[in-house]
Amino acid sequence: MSSAILEAATTLVLFDDPPATMAGQAYQALLEDIVTLRMKPGDVLVEEELQRRLGLGRTPIREALQRLAYEELVVILPRRGAFVSQINVTDLKDIYEVRSTLEGLAARLAAESFGNGVLPAQVAVNLAAIPGTTDFLALIAIDRHLHRTVHRLSRNSYLADNLDWYLKLSIRLVLAAAERLPSPPAREMAETMMDFHDLFAAIVAHDGARAEQIASRHAGFSEGMLRRTV
Repeated sequence: MSSAILEAATTLVLFDDPPATMAGQAYQALLEDIVTLRMKPGDVLVEEELQRRLGLGRTPIREALQRLAYEELVVILPRRGAFVSQINVTDLKDIYEVRSTLEGLAARLAAESFGNGVLPAQVAVNLAAIPGTTDFLALIAIDRHLHRTVHRLSRNSYLADNLDWYLKLSIRLVLAAAERLPSPPAREMAETMMDFHDLFAAIVAHDGARAEQIASRHAGFSEGMLRRTV
């Protein structure tokens, strides 16, 4: 991994949703390490080592590994153990075909169901932070939070859950691609993320067609960067 990303990856937390259980704590810690590539594809996940490192028992660790296996981030092989799944860049076309469509749908539903309320305060904070943020991983964290806000505003939990899974896979692919570049494309990503200003404006204005168009287009940024590195 490029040094700039590696340095940030040791401190930044992408997945900061408060876990309700010990299994949730284990899942979130391992998810963070796998998606940010602190744990490399093919790394062996030894339960005893994970218990010591995370300070948790065997049952929460096993539940977390099963959940990560369901999300295709871990592979569990009988009598061989658990491993971090490989990154298959050939999946990117399929992932982004589905994700761009679902992101557009979520944005349209968010605009249609927004009502007369106000956006969460954190949206304004994140939007204001984009232009001055030069750290690639920090931008990815902001991008994820803004995407998930749109997903929640869609008021469709099935859609939101599916998009969250695709977002995790996408972040891992993006970081793997960024390893191959001389430097992380932070400026390009920040410029693209300015789409969120127009996206949330369309949601507040109940303009579903406009919101869908912006969200679908924005999802294509990551695919474009990946294609340049494959």
